[in-house]
Amino acid sequence: MRAVVLAAGDGGRLGPHTEALPKALVPVGGRPIIQYTLESLAEAGVEEAVVVTGYRQGQLLAALRESPGVPRLRFVSNPEFRRGASLSLQAARNTVGGERFLLVMADHLLSAELLRRLVDSSEAGKMLVAADFAPGPQHDVHEATRLRVDAHDTTGEPRAVTAIGKHITPYNALDAGAFLLGPEVWAAADSVGADCELSVIFGALVGRGELFAADISGAFWFDVDTEEDLAAAEDLVRGRAERGVA
Repeated sequence: MRAVVLAAGDGGRLGPHTEALPKALVPVGGRPIIQYTLESLAEAGVEEAVVVTGYRQGQLLAALRESPGVPRLRFVSNPEFRRGASLSLQAARNTVGGERFLLVMADHLLSAELLRRLVDSSEAGKMLVAADFAPGPQHDVHEATRLRVDAHDTTGEPRAVTAIGKHITPYNALDAGAFLLGPEVWAAADSVGADCELSVIFGALVGRGELFAADISGAFWFDVDTEEDLAAAEDLVRGRAERGVA
């Protein structure tokens, strides 16, 4: 299986940290943010990662070409990276358009356990979002994307997502920033227009009854958006290293 890693954004909310550096290369625990997720992808069995670049892409290309312990890398460019993130997803379309693939964000710290559980939940071609039903105190529910997941299916199979968004209420899970998608996602993308946020595309999938929740509760993930998040990520990574957790 291949993965698409969205790494085109300018990371403006990180203030001075991204004035001269792409967000994906901002260090956490002395290593670039993206390095953690690329290594987790490799550990989870992903053989190739398609990295979508944009802001300061020359720096990102140079850094990742010398990066050990990660999947084989392929790069595609989104020159319109200051517009909606849907354009970054579309940039990878010709590369993975006809197959199932993982979609992850370069600014999310994701554990290999989370990615394995997401892939292992796949069945019958369903498209999945990594859903955390028991988020920890480190997760800001006011900033995170929320999920409303069907609570009535007790078969153990992935349950349908019935709503997705930052402000939906009620909700019973958080979107951990990883998806397992199929070629059907492109029809949803085409239906909402070229320039939008990813949540609009996923909302279209929800409306079609095509997005399901993979329960990754208890697996490590953290979204780095702000300077406060960056400081928290440093503490989390340091704590995991002290406990000997990758």
